[in-house]
Amino acid sequence: MRRQVPPATSLQVLFVLFGVAIAAFFPFFALFLNGRGLSAGEIGVVIATTAVARVLCNPVWGHLSDSTLGRRRALQLGTFGSAIAAFALFFTSSLASILVVAFVFAAMSSTTGPNIDALTLVHLGDDQMHEYGRIRGWESLSYAASCLVFGFVLQVAGARWAMPIYGAAAILVLLWSSTLVPDRPTRSEQHHGRLGTVGAAFRAAPRFWLFLLALLFVWIGFNAAWNFISLKIEAAGGGPLLVGIGTALGGLVEVPVMRSSSRLVQRYGLRVLYVSGCCVYALGFLLWGLISNPTIVSLLTVLEGLGFGLLFTTGVLVIGRMLPSSLYSTGQSMAATASFGLGPILGAGIGGFVFDRFGSVTLYTGASLLALTGATVAWFALSPSALSASEPAPVAAPM
Repeated sequence: MRRQVPPATSLQVLFVLFGVAIAAFFPFFALFLNGRGLSAGEIGVVIATTAVARVLCNPVWGHLSDSTLGRRRALQLGTFGSAIAAFALFFTSSLASILVVAFVFAAMSSTTGPNIDALTLVHLGDDQMHEYGRIRGWESLSYAASCLVFGFVLQVAGARWAMPIYGAAAILVLLWSSTLVPDRPTRSEQHHGRLGTVGAAFRAAPRFWLFLLALLFVWIGFNAAWNFISLKIEAAGGGPLLVGIGTALGGLVEVPVMRSSSRLVQRYGLRVLYVSGCCVYALGFLLWGLISNPTIVSLLTVLEGLGFGLLFTTGVLVIGRMLPSSLYSTGQSMAATASFGLGPILGAGIGGFVFDRFGSVTLYTGASLLALTGATVAWFALSPSALSASEPAPVAAPM
């Protein structure tokens, strides 16, 4: 009889493996596309296309995860599909074929992160939910290490190998996911009324739409800034290794931020931390635009890690506090729709045009202003005491 992996260990290793996969894709996708001969404007179109796929598929995946398939099965289906699409991207060359395969890749991969987060929140429960960052920190650590390794590998072998590396890492995620505790929605959770679990989420949390609006502003700015930072570094004389070093530093900064998120939430509350993350992003984007030295720009990527550590951890917890556990996958999927769906459509789509026509200073100044707008909206969205007040420190064993 096979020995069962403890649930906490299963989730921690899953985050480690997922961090490796994200490191192969997230920092290097623009360089991968650039290596296929695409311009900045065409890269923006591809990224916007992947975002359209997420907008269309995230709510569907969220509903299926919470009402029919279960979170583990949805995670496995999406991981398998994204691995196949990643390998297929390696063999595409024309813009049309890249758009089609990238759409499929995004459609399948969009279910992975939200369901990992949902499974983690269920494992922790309401009393230990604040410990999410301690588990999520493992992904940031593996992401940082993998960015450095992949940056060196791609510098030598070429950025075209980024997607096959992602595909191999996704297969590892799929294999390890079999250690997760099987879950299946109960019968009572399958009747959610109009618009399924999406409608149920908005009815359960009337301020949810306002929080999604804040996410939209922040992640439009982020996608306008981030998706072209590697092109700016390369144009100034850098390359994949310098991009990898910068993203590795950012990932390393995420680790202590996420690991300390439990104490930070208890002391300052979710609202202060989320707005602080928005402001860190605004500062980082502005500096990326104003500074031309590629090494300094790469080193300033640490601000992305600091801002992301604050925003992502608190964002997951906000949904955990707003919604009942039966709607966790739907809530995380809707947040991903705004952040990584609509955000890239507008941020990358318009950002590529602005980068080509008006230059990086204009692009990054606009991205900074969008992050500040998101901070303002979030301040009002998170005003209820359950989200804005500090919490008493509970007695809990470290994760």
